[in-house]
Amino acid sequence: MRYFIVFVLLFYSCKRGNISEYKAYLNHNDTVKYVGKEQCRMCHVEIYDSYIKTGMGSSFHYAVKDHSALSETNMPTIYDTIKNLFYKPFWINDSLYLKEFRLKGLDTTHLLVKKINYKIGSGQHTNSHLFDINGYIHQIPYTYYTQKDIADLPPGYEDGYNSRFSREIGLECMSCHNAYVNHDETSFNKYNTISEGIDCERCHGPGEVHIKRKLAGEIIDTSKYIDYSIVNPSKLPLDLQFDICERCHLQGTSILAEGKSFDSFKPGMHLADFLDTYLPRYDNNHSFIMASHVDRLKQSTCFKESEMTCTSCHNPHKSVTTLENTYFDNKCMKCHEICNDKQVENCASCHMPKSITSDIMHVTITDHKIGIHKIEEEKTKENFLGLFSINNDNPTTLSKAKAYLKYFESFDPQLLYLDSAKYYLDRSQNNFTAYIQYFYLINDDNGLINYVMSQNIDDKKYTHSELALAYSRMGEVFGEKKLLHKAEIFHNKAITLMSNVIDYKIKYAAFLFDNNQINKAQIEYKKALSLNPTIKEIHANLGLISMIKGNYNDAESSLKQAIALDPDYILAYENLVLLYDKYDNYENTKLYLRKILEIDPNHKVKDLLKSYNF
Repeated sequence: MRYFIVFVLLFYSCKRGNISEYKAYLNHNDTVKYVGKEQCRMCHVEIYDSYIKTGMGSSFHYAVKDHSALSETNMPTIYDTIKNLFYKPFWINDSLYLKEFRLKGLDTTHLLVKKINYKIGSGQHTNSHLFDINGYIHQIPYTYYTQKDIADLPPGYEDGYNSRFSREIGLECMSCHNAYVNHDETSFNKYNTISEGIDCERCHGPGEVHIKRKLAGEIIDTSKYIDYSIVNPSKLPLDLQFDICERCHLQGTSILAEGKSFDSFKPGMHLADFLDTYLPRYDNNHSFIMASHVDRLKQSTCFKESEMTCTSCHNPHKSVTTLENTYFDNKCMKCHEICNDKQVENCASCHMPKSITSDIMHVTITDHKIGIHKIEEEKTKENFLGLFSINNDNPTTLSKAKAYLKYFESFDPQLLYLDSAKYYLDRSQNNFTAYIQYFYLINDDNGLINYVMSQNIDDKKYTHSELALAYSRMGEVFGEKKLLHKAEIFHNKAITLMSNVIDYKIKYAAFLFDNNQINKAQIEYKKALSLNPTIKEIHANLGLISMIKGNYNDAESSLKQAIALDPDYILAYENLVLLYDKYDNYENTKLYLRKILEIDPNHKVKDLLKSYNF
């Protein structure tokens, strides 16, 4: 393997006033491979054995008893009162499963069992759970909150938002909760291989060139010199040290720079060159979120008036559970000598108090805003001030526009965010995919069509994932407006670019079905089904196609499979009503009409029931 000559430059830190010589690292080159933490253990046994016991080291693993907080519990059942669904975990030997069920009296009216493949979370706060189907990773609707020893729905699933088994775990999530993974770039949530916990290379960069040089006998006295085959964060300028921690301990709305992915950043690089992370600001809101460590620390006088970084207090190689009681007090007293004459015990309890988070229930975290904390009543969020990038003081107008679009789509669908997005879009260099997202989200079909027809699209300017999403949405809108030739071209472009995004195949199949191309639609649905057989919409639509073709047994089987996946899937029940009506099977027609009304008492089938004299 050939490694390119690197160059020396001066790095000037405009944030913290630090000036130091900085040289690019050999493992920054894209040809250098990640090798996994086990390779590091060959030379760094003590550090490795200590690190894997930390929260980061145990952040992601197979869902087996040795790595699951549930192994020490009575496997509590939880109940979603809104969805009327129970969830009960259980073990079969060393494998973890989840049973979703519904009761009516003493009868079980719904039962679905999923094997849990992975647990995510160190167990210091939570264990959440994931399942794998053909490499596609989704979340399981069950979290164990270890601080309070209770089980409940995962964050974001509460208050009627239980998405059950459909939440996709994309690279944005995986890249902070795990080591480098082999992500299928033609998909959103498909992985060829998955690592087991955040590893050495997340903070030191890919290790291939370092290991090869050590095995070749190259030894560098690191007490005098920097070994540029691997990143040692302590040798970096302060800003670059901080960027390593900031990459994941700054939660918010993250916007990638042009051509970058969530795996592009490597330790020793400037984070702002790869992404901007935004948080909403309100003039009187004091709440903070789970991974707000960086945001809160930056508001501290201790941070502003010193050269402290995260590692000034934290040793990333040692678990906090192994530290002496006076460990953090001693860190404080290095700067605050006034405390030396007094009996000091747990400075952080007053100056960095633990508090609940606004985004994750049943969890308390240390507030990293160091200072004198007054007890204040929680105030309602008022006077939204805007979205602000925490890691970049000068984000581009395009970055700001994308932040408002993503915040609207992912967190809070208020039109004021789209207004802000349009303001910044109009003041930035024309960005095709961002405008498509804007027109799509604001439901301006004519605006989207007119914009597309006026543009010459430079495909090389955008990532495949950006383009594919835009093309799929364009296909959807053009199809609804019966611009069928263009719609089909756009759908096919989306699938060509991102061939393993199942949603794009489903939307294309729906387009074909709506335009009387039944056989082609069936083929596309079956392609999607081969990738993931647990998606209810695919079964329901294949059932409808079979019914149209007169294959009633196949239709019945597909529709019942859709209902087995979701007991409240009204579309599948409606199609079963049509099917049994064709059979003249009045008993089953009546059964499923009444089932629809159980789910939705105001459904239009009330009138149909009357016409059948049921």
